[in-house]
Amino acid sequence: MFDRIQNITLRYLKNYLQREDLLKLLTGFEKFKEKIPMRNSIVMLIICFSVVLVCNVVEAKLLMLDDFANGKINDSFWLKEGGVKAVWKVDKFQDDNRLEIHRTKGDGSGPDEYGFGLVKFKDFGIQLDFYLLEDPFPPKIEILFRANRDMFFYQLKINPVNGAGKKNIARWYRREGADAGTHKEYIEHSAKLPIQVETNAWYTLSILGKGPNFELYIKRTEDASSKKVYAWRDPKNLHPEGVMGIHTNGNLT
Repeated sequence: MFDRIQNITLRYLKNYLQREDLLKLLTGFEKFKEKIPMRNSIVMLIICFSVVLVCNVVEAKLLMLDDFANGKINDSFWLKEGGVKAVWKVDKFQDDNRLEIHRTKGDGSGPDEYGFGLVKFKDFGIQLDFYLLEDPFPPKIEILFRANRDMFFYQLKINPVNGAGKKNIARWYRREGADAGTHKEYIEHSAKLPIQVETNAWYTLSILGKGPNFELYIKRTEDASSKKVYAWRDPKNLHPEGVMGIHTNGNLT
């Protein structure tokens, strides 16, 4: 049943992207030089012409899409508190509006280092394209799902071949509130990526969730089909509902 839902979701997302002729999600770290500096920001995450899709995998209903084309943070999609207020900024980069996320000097656990959406979902499909920029700090992408502002969430980290710590790997985490001590890794579910993920290249990431079951797929954006990275189950179903988000601090845990 989950395989059938997964196929429906991926096909729906692909068809929607082609029909709307939308572009990509660019994410990475780069020194902040030309823009207006923000307090305590030393490095930034850039998201340009992003496609962020969250849909109910049963009805295949589009719940959220944001390309930041209007040059503003969309009040309907993003919570303008915490990380969104502190370190998110939409500005011109490479001739188009981008979402810039400035990394702070914190330890990675504070509220200013987490940006949350507003659109809630249970069963879901999220698809995005990402591009990790070169940076003196280890690059990676960190996506939150079924999250909320009270710091309850699941988290996916993709660490490339030239990152710090474990190379070319997908790692899963959960957090259960304000206490940073509850931020734990599902060590048994870490998985080597089926392709080499490097900086300065495009990749497409798909996360699917049906109840306590999750699946991850990845591909080079120019490739025709995605490769399955890993499937796992959280028997406790700790976070059955929530929003998506982005963790903006670059320190690996």
